[in-house]
Formats: sequence, C-alpha cells, structure tokens
Amino acid sequence: MRTITSLLTASLRRLTELCMAALALLTLADVLGRYIFNISVMGAVELTEILMVGVIFCGIVLTTMKREHVAVDLLPMPFGKTGTRMAYIATHIVAAGVSALLAVVSWSQAESAREYGDQTTMLGLSLAPVVYFMSIMLFINTAVQLHMLWHDLYQGKTHD
Repeated sequence: MRTITSLLTASLRRLTELCMAALALLTLADVLGRYIFNISVMGAVELTEILMVGVIFCGIVLTTMKREHVAVDLLPMPFGKTGTRMAYIATHIVAAGVSALLAVVSWSQAESAREYGDQTTMLGLSLAPVVYFMSIMLFINTAVQLHMLWHDLYQGKTHD
C-alpha cells in the first residue's frame, strides 16, 4: 500500500506543480502581452480556470493524505483518547460520504457535458474532460478517506 501511496503522492505533486508553473507562465505572458504589446492572451481566463481545477482537486487529495485539512472542534471531547478516536472515525465517515456524493454528481455532470458537447466560450475547449478529472479526484479522495478510516479503526491510531 505504501508504494501506491508514494506513487499517488508523487504523481499528484508533479501534476500540481505543472499546473502551477503553467498558471505562472500564462499570467506572465498575459500581463506582458497586455502592458507591453497591448494584446492579451486569448482565452487566458478559461485556461486559468482549467489549470486552477488541476491545482485545487489535486490539492484536495494531497491535503487529505497528509491529514492537513482545517479542523474545528465544535464539541468538547470528554472521553479522552477514545472520544478523540471516535471523532476521527466519524469525521472520516462524513468526509468519505460527502466526497463520494460529490464524485457521483460531478461524474453525472461530466456525462451531461460530454453528451451536450459543452465547451468553453473563447477557445471552444471541451468541458467534459475537466469535469471527469474533478470527479476522478473526488473518487480518489473518497478512497483515501476510507483507507484512513480503516487505518484509524484497525490500527487504533489517530493523528493530531
């Protein structure tokens, strides 16, 4: 399992880095083009939005894998380690359920976008692959949450 986790982490990091580098270069080209040559990059906003999808949805999975989501204690944990462990387990169940629901709904939206041939306005890029990517990342996030649930249930470990 560690090999899969390492491969997934490395792949998601490289994809995020690629999207961030592309965003930086696109922004640089657009700004220079606008202010020096009085011509902006056609479709820069659309490309920025698509690249941001890559950064955000890869980031969701990476953040989940490292247990670095923002957490707020809404209720006091009066039962010590047992209460904390139960809170982690409940959190994983809710997070996996929400992630799975969003994955299924976004997959349905991707199917709809493919069937109707939805495209970006300026460049005419197909939106279906972008929405499929979002859905796949959410399915992966669900699997990561379920793995963490299993780990916390059967290994008895929690992470602060």
